[in-house]
Amino acid sequence: MLDRRTLLHFATGTVLLASLSGRVFARAAVVDGDFPRQVEHVVGSTLIPRQPQRVAVISTGQLDAALSLGVIPAGTTRVDNRELAPGYLRTALANRAPELEAMVDLGSRQAPDLEALARLAPDLIVLNRTVLKAGGLELFSRIAPTVVARGTGGNWRPDFLLLADALGRRQQAERRLAELDLELAGLAQRFGAQPPSASLLFSSGARLRLMGADSFAGGLLQAMGMTRPAAQRFKGTSRDVSAELLDLADADWLFYAEQGTALASLARQPLWPRLTAVSQSRAIRVDTDAFYLNAGPLAARQVLSTVAGALGVT
Repeated sequence: MLDRRTLLHFATGTVLLASLSGRVFARAAVVDGDFPRQVEHVVGSTLIPRQPQRVAVISTGQLDAALSLGVIPAGTTRVDNRELAPGYLRTALANRAPELEAMVDLGSRQAPDLEALARLAPDLIVLNRTVLKAGGLELFSRIAPTVVARGTGGNWRPDFLLLADALGRRQQAERRLAELDLELAGLAQRFGAQPPSASLLFSSGARLRLMGADSFAGGLLQAMGMTRPAAQRFKGTSRDVSAELLDLADADWLFYAEQGTALASLARQPLWPRLTAVSQSRAIRVDTDAFYLNAGPLAARQVLSTVAGALGVT
């Protein structure tokens, strides 16, 4: 049986390994709050002269990451026509509701409103490289110092540390991750040698996707010690499937969500009631934003809480 100190040591080591995987974007350790600082990122290096006060976050998970560090961005984007601040974030920060309401809408994540961004006059912009077009970094950098993260759910940890570095809150972020990893390791320990299997299914528009181990929620399930069906052990974030192949989602537990109304028809598919999780009332409809559309510490806690609560291991 591992004691708390051993688990915390393990968790802290996990954070360090996560931050060292791939290219390392953080520079030598600098005390939180010390500026100016040079921050290396995906497409270059950016000088941040002073601690940012008006931050613009553009891409997936960055609002979550900033809020988890106590920073309310001046402006942010939205997923399609969804709320600017997803419900799980508004619940987590209910005591700061007026500040969340005051955030400026900068358009969609895929195509942010550059005129609105310029009017906002931020002193730091954070976005994922998927947003950048040819010459894009220069365009954003004319408005404010810009830091570019990798993006996609599987990179959420190093991306979180990168944003924290730019905000001057790196040590705070490392503590957040160590606390989370302590809880994840504790759950894995409780499952023991025969952990249950779990399937992740996301429906958006006409697409039906199995989420792999490299997805945000998939990585968290793995850290909890849960196993994945053979059909979901592929490399990559997700894999499209047809309703005729719905049996590939079979597992002890199924955590599913939709973006739109596709699940209404999905539940009418012949294979749906034959899934083990469905027939045993272990198919759990989850928060779309936390599981599949955002990737950050607060979303991770929502995933952990949902899964642990469903399995009765809280």
